[in-house]
Amino acid sequence: MAEEISSLRRALERSLRDLGLQKRLKTEQLAMRWPKIVGAGVAKITSPAQFRNGTLFIDVADHVWMQELKLQEVELIGRLNEALGEPLVRRLFFQLARTSPPEPSSPRESTTAPPAVTPLDPQQELALEQEVANVRDPELREVLKDFRRRLLQARPTS
Repeated sequence: MAEEISSLRRALERSLRDLGLQKRLKTEQLAMRWPKIVGAGVAKITSPAQFRNGTLFIDVADHVWMQELKLQEVELIGRLNEALGEPLVRRLFFQLARTSPPEPSSPRESTTAPPAVTPLDPQQELALEQEVANVRDPELREVLKDFRRRLLQARPTS
């Protein structure tokens, strides 16, 4: 069982890395852990809005708090990076929070055709089989194999 979990963990980590989602996943954890990182008082008047190119954009309730937090920027960056386990946040950008939530956009029907799926070559199929060979549960093995196959097929060809 431990070997199966380890194999699954490696496959998921490889998938996250291949998709470039490792750092994004870590920064998404900030929203969940925000009150613990910044404290309950600050969490009531702030929320992380987005993370882009090392800058964390933070919605703040009013201008007074924006000024106060700007004075604490270096300390906050240190606490955020400590929580992330690596120095991903280099700068904070404080912005006035919206007073009303944005209008929900209606889902539009897609008019574009799905991308063409290219089959994997025999060497890729063999590597895929080896990746999931230690997963004993046949249903889980097939789901993982299908996930990895789709990931490989979605990669742009060079």
